[in-house]
Amino acid sequence: MESRHASLGRRTLEEIRQKRAAERLIKASSGPDLTKAIAISNDVPQIRKSESAQRIAEDDITDLVAQLQQMQKKNADLEEENKTLTSKLWTIEAENGTFQKRLNDLEQNTIPSLRKALRDVAMEKDAAVVAKEDLSAQIRALKKRLKEAEEEQYRAEEDTAALRAELNSLQQQPMSGSLSGTNSMSFSPDYMQTMETELANLRSLLEQESMLREQEQHRLAEEQALTTTLTSQKHDLEEKLAVLSKKISEDVTQKDSDGTFSMKDKEKLENQLHDMAVAIERLESSRQKLLMEIDSQSSEIERLFEENSNLSSANEEANRVIVQWENQVKDCIKQNEELRSVLEKLRTEQAGLEISNDKLTHRGLFGSNREGENGTQAPDSAPDIVSLKGQLVKEQSRAEALSVQVLKLSVQLQQAAQAYNGLARIYKPVLRNIEGSLLKIKQDGSEVLLRA
Repeated sequence: MESRHASLGRRTLEEIRQKRAAERLIKASSGPDLTKAIAISNDVPQIRKSESAQRIAEDDITDLVAQLQQMQKKNADLEEENKTLTSKLWTIEAENGTFQKRLNDLEQNTIPSLRKALRDVAMEKDAAVVAKEDLSAQIRALKKRLKEAEEEQYRAEEDTAALRAELNSLQQQPMSGSLSGTNSMSFSPDYMQTMETELANLRSLLEQESMLREQEQHRLAEEQALTTTLTSQKHDLEEKLAVLSKKISEDVTQKDSDGTFSMKDKEKLENQLHDMAVAIERLESSRQKLLMEIDSQSSEIERLFEENSNLSSANEEANRVIVQWENQVKDCIKQNEELRSVLEKLRTEQAGLEISNDKLTHRGLFGSNREGENGTQAPDSAPDIVSLKGQLVKEQSRAEALSVQVLKLSVQLQQAAQAYNGLARIYKPVLRNIEGSLLKIKQDGSEVLLRA
């Protein structure tokens, strides 16, 4: 920056010098006695002019230095202001980022929840209207049943009163009388039993009817409570509609008072409002259809994602199984190499033992006479070696059998794990669908109970 200011100062000095030299030349050329001044001029005035020019140049330099210092100060102030502005800009950008994040959060979280709440409110409103209609129908049916129950109760009471009167009349008959009286008394116990059974049946019917009546009254009270809540909701909605209609009527009256609308315009506006309401209903139905389609598409996408994840897991499991099989093949190769080395060792040992047996038999044949003479017996090493050989062969065969069993068991375990994973992949989606259907059935049952 300083070099730039210095270069600018030099340029300005050169420009000022050139301008002053041009002015001097113009003044000298405009003078009348230019030739005389040139002829008479001496060295002394030229020296004075140069000194005055140097003084003027020094003054200009000091002015320029002062201007440069001022410019540097201004530049420093501007740099500080620039720093402050950049810091403010950074803070504003940070705040903007936070606001943008909040806005994105609102768009992603709150707005969908609000839309869902609005949809739920609309669905609840429709369900409330349907429930109200159902409740009104149920209330009418309950009232009819109550009337029928009351009529049946009155009839049963009348029948019981008549039966009691007949019983009293029968009990008040005399004990002694004519043959007809005796015959009637002979048949009276059966008649009394039948009457008592009829009375018991009538009492049970009365009790049942009373219980049913109480239950119906309880249900009627519940239905009345629900109807009151629904009526309150209906009143609220009617009030809202009344407020809106008042606003519309006020607007229409204001427009009528202004004299801008006529009856035809009113009819047109009403028709437009009706058309708009129909269009809104159509749009709402289309929106519901679109939402259902979106839900179905999302469920299909989820199902495809699940299938993809299952396929990827199956691929991973297959790769793992392949790696395990490769490792097992490598282990089998190593075991085969070890068995080959063991077999080679056994062969070499067997060959050595055969040679030693041949030597021992040869020595035994030649030294039998000497041993017979001395009365001592040589150690019977040949059968011990044979038995040890047999034991070694048995143990090796047993070890091989055990290793084969271990390999078989590992293969069976892997097959069982693969079968379990395959069954899990097959039946997990089915179980999820069953769980979803059960949850839907529970929700439908709860809604039916609430409506009932």
